[in-house]
Amino acid sequence: MGFLPSKEHMSLQAILFDLDGLLVDSEPAWYRARTELARSYNAVWTQEDQIAQAGVHTQVWVENVRKCLGNVLTASAVQEEIVSRMEAYYLAGEVDLMPGANEALQTCSLLYRVALASGSPMRLISAAITGAGWSSVFEEVISSDHVPRGKPAPDVYVEVLRRLGVPPKDSCVVEDSGAGIKAGISAGSIVVAVPAEATHPGEKVLAQADHVIPTLHDLALILESINT
Repeated sequence: MGFLPSKEHMSLQAILFDLDGLLVDSEPAWYRARTELARSYNAVWTQEDQIAQAGVHTQVWVENVRKCLGNVLTASAVQEEIVSRMEAYYLAGEVDLMPGANEALQTCSLLYRVALASGSPMRLISAAITGAGWSSVFEEVISSDHVPRGKPAPDVYVEVLRRLGVPPKDSCVVEDSGAGIKAGISAGSIVVAVPAEATHPGEKVLAQADHVIPTLHDLALILESINT
């Protein structure tokens, strides 16, 4: 399970996790859903298009996909098409967990309050949590759809901290995307970046994070260093 922080040295109260690209390897599935939809309308969704959607509000990526299709579908139709595909992938067990995800959640849930703040619709967040067996892990779960602005605005992290009643300085945001890293910084939290290949934020953004680790296997050790 990794190295556990000592309770005597704890200063952090809450660990706030992103979902896509951090806990679940959903980016390939999102890319698959969007490319399949685009192909059915003789359009092309590129890898560059995909990277630009990392962590953003649902309304933002829906409009971007809609434009890619030539505005032939309504925003609600685009959202339903993509979300239905993603939900099917989760239910079919076709979305893998990221390396160290279970270990990190198990470790953190022993010593901290754990919450999830994602840009995905709640329908997919719920499917992902259920499919992975994490229903009892998170004290609070929130979608960017529940706040005025999605990442890189800090709204989703500000709201989840409000619900927990935890000051930003006593929280740690764990993120993979550039938008998520910026959101965590703007919220006033300590930020641990775990860059994924599909959503790599670039060195300039990574340099703004407090800590950068290659996988979630290393999270417990980083939390120990923060707490001492």
